[in-house]
Amino acid sequence: AGTVSTKSVPDFSDVKVGAGVGLRYVTPFGPLRIDAAVPLNRDPGDPHFGIYAGIGQAF
Repeated sequence: AGTVSTKSVPDFSDVKVGAGVGLRYVTPFGPLRIDAAVPLNRDPGDPHFGIYAGIGQAF
């Protein structure tokens, strides 16, 4: 594994942190999932919350 950057040391100053909850429902076709989250260090212009839906396993 690697990264593409001009910096030799990672810069974590732009890391965003959030918290949330999720629901999973297992179907014969695979799991359905829905998650809701809020940012803990929101910048001006960032959304107040996020809702994410998907089919299959999250990685």
